[in-house]
Amino acid sequence: MKRVVVLMSTYNGEKYLKEQIESILKQKGEFKLDLWVRDDGSIDETKMILDEYAQKGCLKWYAGKNVGSAQSFMELVMNCSGYDYYAFADQDDVWNLNKLAKGIKKIGNREDAALYFSNARLVDAELNDIGKNVYTEIPRTDFCTLSCAGGILGCTIIINEGLAKHLRNKIIPKKIVMHDFYVALVCKALDGKILYENKATLKYRQHETNVVGVPYGLVRTIKSRMREIVKEPAVSISSQAEEIICIYGSEMLEEKRKWLQIVAEYKLCLTNRIYLALDRRVKYINFNIGLKNRIAILLGNR
Repeated sequence: MKRVVVLMSTYNGEKYLKEQIESILKQKGEFKLDLWVRDDGSIDETKMILDEYAQKGCLKWYAGKNVGSAQSFMELVMNCSGYDYYAFADQDDVWNLNKLAKGIKKIGNREDAALYFSNARLVDAELNDIGKNVYTEIPRTDFCTLSCAGGILGCTIIINEGLAKHLRNKIIPKKIVMHDFYVALVCKALDGKILYENKATLKYRQHETNVVGVPYGLVRTIKSRMREIVKEPAVSISSQAEEIICIYGSEMLEEKRKWLQIVAEYKLCLTNRIYLALDRRVKYINFNIGLKNRIAILLGNR
């Protein structure tokens, strides 16, 4: 029987955590499921909830320093082994009963690096349907676009042991935009396979304390897009590209290494920013996302 582990990072998640844990534990399929949780420095009742489930043998968890969700998830990946599949879970969603089974079937018995992700249904804090999926168009997963746009919905990701092994055999990256962005880009850098399911496999809860969310409604979307254009990110795509070159450069095809070098050096001068912003190899999911990202690159804020 296949073994799958669900990796969850928690931080002050007491409000919705039990509902999410229950939806994970109720997953249907022919596999053995374990749930591993790293708490990222919670100061609410999150740890008590985790203890409650741990005492019943439903999960294993440990507490760590507050390093942010990206580094917290990467630590989980690095410290977990012996499974066929590894799934990422947010602390506040609700999974469909067949979420894991769908992803495992899609990946199959691939031994090379593989990553699966799916669509998700947007719901409000009380799980009321907002009326749309996260992806309204098929997301782009080619290497050039992925390196600039990301866009892989982390809470739906399942990776196989082939990819997990590559990640574990290297150092924990210090500069990554987000764990899902990084893991997907590493998969493509190593000529791995990215597989997408367009049907929603979970309820993606939108609430006031989301670490990462999806804007909906015209006003919210405009405000979110403007912030992403004018605000310099904590970690840029250039820093992340440089990190991947440093860690995986010797294992990559030359053309992919050269492309990541372009991304890594895009902020050095205006010419580089214009070149990357207008490069036709980068094909964003739609016009609006493309315009936002191209302007952000021109300003050095991507």
